[in-house]
Amino acid sequence: MLEPNFSESQLQQAANSAFIRRILESHNKWLFAHILSLPDEFLYGWDTAFYLDWLPYPPLPDHAGCNFFVQYKLSNQYTSSGAGEWSYWKQEYFRFKIPHNSKDTAGKYVDDYHQWDRLKTLASKGYPTYYATNATLDKSVLTTAYEAGVLLNDVPLLDVRSVKGVHKHVTFTPTSDDFKLHSELEESSAITFSAALESLRDEPQVSIDEANSKLLSVLMAMDQIGLSWTEDLARINQAFPQVPRRFLPWAKHLALRSFIKKHIGANMLWMPQNG
Repeated sequence: MLEPNFSESQLQQAANSAFIRRILESHNKWLFAHILSLPDEFLYGWDTAFYLDWLPYPPLPDHAGCNFFVQYKLSNQYTSSGAGEWSYWKQEYFRFKIPHNSKDTAGKYVDDYHQWDRLKTLASKGYPTYYATNATLDKSVLTTAYEAGVLLNDVPLLDVRSVKGVHKHVTFTPTSDDFKLHSELEESSAITFSAALESLRDEPQVSIDEANSKLLSVLMAMDQIGLSWTEDLARINQAFPQVPRRFLPWAKHLALRSFIKKHIGANMLWMPQNG
């Protein structure tokens, strides 16, 4: 087994900086990277999060008002035919471990999946949630890619939303299109950080404020307007003084969902696609 000559923190710093640079170039926005302490990382699951205001996912107040989440994992390279997953690759491969080591009440080390469970909770709500890892062992390769502005092309991501089972290890090669998850084998696409960003950027963008206004206009013009209908719409039209400005469009969106459920008896499937 070969270990990288850089730390997980180094990978996190480099990839976060490259991500911020890419967003500045593509959207002219300076992102703030929310980075947790180790105790908070255990509690929330991710170690870096961003708020991308054009995504169709409301900011989560309990997660620093973010809607894009990354957990960095450092991968080692396995070079021997005796390695545990060699039979799946028949060549040298990289591997990272999903659970943490922790001690049980008897002092025995066990696999702790608490972090995974927290990430999966976010992913199950549709939020972009990823494991990011290294595909090189050499810090100079990392540095060169960073300085050339192409590092995001070399950092593979595992989309937690796509994973069905609970696994201990994730394996891949620098040129493979898929991750393999073990122990019960499952495959999931390996995408670069850059590709994930491109796919999110290409989503249709519609102003949530504009969508809220249009829907309110339609509801106000409907024939079944009554006193309760009118009063509830008026309340939605009013300001939400207790809601921070950043969350106001989403608060109105959720209020509209509740209104339609109450007065029409249907779930509103419309999801605005821009914060």
